[in-house]
Amino acid sequence: MPWARFADSLTLRRKFLLVGAVALIGVLGTAALALRLTVRAPLGNASVDRILEITEVARELLESWDDPNHADTAYRLSGLLGYRVTIVAPDGTVLGETAIPTSDPTTLENHADRPEIRQALAGERAVVERRSASLGEELVYAAVLADVAGRSVVVRLSTPADPESTAILRAFWLLAGAGLLGFVLLWLGGYALESRFHAPVESLAREVRSMSEGKVGAGPSRSDYPAELGEVVGALRDLAEELQGRVAALRRQRDEMQTLIDSIAEGVVALTEDARVLRMNPAAASLLDIAPPPPFAPIGTLIRHPDLRDHLEESVILPLPAREFRLGDRHLLVSSRLLGGGGAVVTLSDVTELRRIEQVRRDFVANASHELKTPLTAVRGFAETLLEEETRDGVGRNFLTAIRDNTLRLQHLVDDLLDLSRLESGSWSPNEEEIDLAEAAEAGWSELAAENRHRSVEFVVEGQAVVLADGQALHQIFRNLFENAVRYTPDGGRVRVTISPEGPLVETAVSDTGSGIPSSSLPRIFERFYRGDAGRDRAAGGTGLGLAIVRHLVQSMGGRVVAESQLGHGTTIRFSLPRVEVATPTS
Repeated sequence: MPWARFADSLTLRRKFLLVGAVALIGVLGTAALALRLTVRAPLGNASVDRILEITEVARELLESWDDPNHADTAYRLSGLLGYRVTIVAPDGTVLGETAIPTSDPTTLENHADRPEIRQALAGERAVVERRSASLGEELVYAAVLADVAGRSVVVRLSTPADPESTAILRAFWLLAGAGLLGFVLLWLGGYALESRFHAPVESLAREVRSMSEGKVGAGPSRSDYPAELGEVVGALRDLAEELQGRVAALRRQRDEMQTLIDSIAEGVVALTEDARVLRMNPAAASLLDIAPPPPFAPIGTLIRHPDLRDHLEESVILPLPAREFRLGDRHLLVSSRLLGGGGAVVTLSDVTELRRIEQVRRDFVANASHELKTPLTAVRGFAETLLEEETRDGVGRNFLTAIRDNTLRLQHLVDDLLDLSRLESGSWSPNEEEIDLAEAAEAGWSELAAENRHRSVEFVVEGQAVVLADGQALHQIFRNLFENAVRYTPDGGRVRVTISPEGPLVETAVSDTGSGIPSSSLPRIFERFYRGDAGRDRAAGGTGLGLAIVRHLVQSMGGRVVAESQLGHGTTIRFSLPRVEVATPTS
């Protein structure tokens, strides 16, 4: 509202003066109106009654004098009564006039049209208030008919129309003077009031500004301020005490948090929404090989590694997965989390030693596998050669058969270890081509059947699709999944392959009716050497690496793999690969 904004812009003194002036004007206006209504009317009525009475006196004197010289008679009556006197003949001729000096009053303007003259000639007591044409002012006229020496004349008296206005005007000017004096007193009172409160209010404003800037002291003292501001001062003191306590608690928590963050072995970096460093602990600076940065330094100016720099700048915008970077001879695992108010918190973990141990393990597995492969091949060859001789008795043949079977088992283990080592080291890359999934599944099962390892298990393929994959890798995936399915499926069971195109991917499900996997083991079945039931797995054979190899192969070809199982009701392994659209022949 305009008036509200105007009032807010005024100082305390001006507000006081404005309110006082409005109140004073209202009081004076009311007093003047009351004076006019309560004084003027009685005065006016009294004036009318008085002029009528004097007019009757004038008539009686005029009739008693019986003087035909009306000009002199008019002056005599005016001198006695104190009013202007006019004597008018019935035809309107002026016979005597005291207000206009003239030697011959009959030459004056004819008064026959004057309302008071007409009323008097009609036998009425006439009182008329009008403006005098000859004098140019408002007058009250009273006229009566008189008989002088047997001749009728009209005697008229007149006086100023508002003699009581002088008294009213005098009273009004007295009221105006009182109002001016009151306004001066109001101005002086407002100045004194503002002087009393201006400095304390300014002091309180400085106290509040200091609090808003974080400079919290003991607060203002009541003795330094007027009693009228006592409540405000007390509230500010309470607020200052409360703020002191909260600021101290926040500083203590901040120091504790800073100490905790600084003592963490992992690096922690807090970034603002525009990728500036809000906080960085010493571990992070050491891992990034930089000096502790100043507050709000852009992270892009601190990191020299281009991929890591881009990752950190994007982490304040997008939810990024954990990613590993190599800085010189150091491996860092970088994880980030977006904050609700903008920005992100990034943690840096040094996994150099873990990667070194993994490399040592992979090197050991690869070297040991290579070293074992040659003697195992020789042992297997010798055992098979000896088994071909028909001279062996039953015991010797059993021994040779056990040697051959265990050698084959070790050889499969070595082959799987070599495959897994090659996949984990990143030295293998898929040679992608268009492959019919149904044909690949049939080929994998046929190879298993040729080795007589499928026993009496039914095999079914449902659906058809073409995928983009490595042919040997896809064959190994089906072979490993079929071997697992047959290993845990009793005779008379069934292995089903279901092919279902889903958008840009093709999902393939390999299901069996075997013994199933416990639900507690499902999250870990793709780990190397993991066995849900170690005793059962050793009895059934297998290296424990088949599903780990399947996972690596599928992920290397841009797919994903999951397992579903219920103990006693079979297992389903689902994997997806990129789909290839095949044009349908037209007739």
